[in-house]
Amino acid sequence: AELIARAGERGGVQERARLARELHDSVAQALYGITLGAKTARATLDRDPARARESLDYTIRLAEGGVSEMKALLFSLRPEALEEGGLVAALAQTAHALEARHGLTVHADTPEEPALAPHAQAAAYRVAQEALHNVVKHARAREVWLSVRGEEGRVRLEVRDDGRGFDPAALPGGTLGQRSMRERAREVGGELTVQSEPGAGTTVTLTLPAAPPEEA
Repeated sequence: AELIARAGERGGVQERARLARELHDSVAQALYGITLGAKTARATLDRDPARARESLDYTIRLAEGGVSEMKALLFSLRPEALEEGGLVAALAQTAHALEARHGLTVHADTPEEPALAPHAQAAAYRVAQEALHNVVKHARAREVWLSVRGEEGRVRLEVRDDGRGFDPAALPGGTLGQRSMRERAREVGGELTVQSEPGAGTTVTLTLPAAPPEEA
């Protein structure tokens, strides 16, 4: 019982640390950029209207990205929000935030809400988040393809980028992020694969069992 309690406390501390990092890297940076853009627009409004308009456009993009990132954080913090809004809506918010904040072009192919049980839905969202985070942090990509499809009793989520890729043989155990994604997949009866090669981008594929209609 003591070990379980300690593990729970440790998990809570780690989750708060993760949230603090995400708030700093996303929303706090967006607010700083909005402030800077607004000040630049105010300073150049009379003498250089064209530059002021550029600063305002930049500020609007940052504000939209900040709203999307905040909604994405709320989805991850409140499981009931993910259940109510759905996986497709949560992924759309995350994709919009990537485009606004990092200049990536995200091609989203999510035609309908997949048939997933709530715990599998949450795992799929977290795996997609981690995969997209790796694209931003490591891939140096310009475009990302995100898709969610139902296939004969299974749900397939794929995140593919056109980045620099890597040699999987050089990391036989995978990175910490990859191991975390695989653990999430196993916990809900799914499977995760990572395909990549230097200069040819990376594809992360998560396959999950579809849920019966009464559970989805």
